[in-house]
Amino acid sequence: MNKLLSQDDLATRWGVTIRTIENWRKEGIITPCKGIPAIRFTEQHILDIEGVKLEKVSPLMYRKLEIDLEKTKQENEKLKGILAKITAEASQIYK
Repeated sequence: MNKLLSQDDLATRWGVTIRTIENWRKEGIITPCKGIPAIRFTEQHILDIEGVKLEKVSPLMYRKLEIDLEKTKQENEKLKGILAKITAEASQIYK
């Protein structure tokens, strides 16, 4: 779950006053979360503003990668079997 930060949290984090945070919010420099009763900011939004990029893989993408990896392993095994048959037949021809 994405951590939510209050205006006070941001003021402390950035070493500014709450009034400065309020002004930045009103100017659109920082954007609070929508749909919750208090003014809160997502940690990811703040990290983006600070220039910190966290490259996370979503659970859905992770699952897709696992499935793709399993399919690739199965295909690899199938191709190994085909190569083994070809090698065996080729060895019979050259005897």
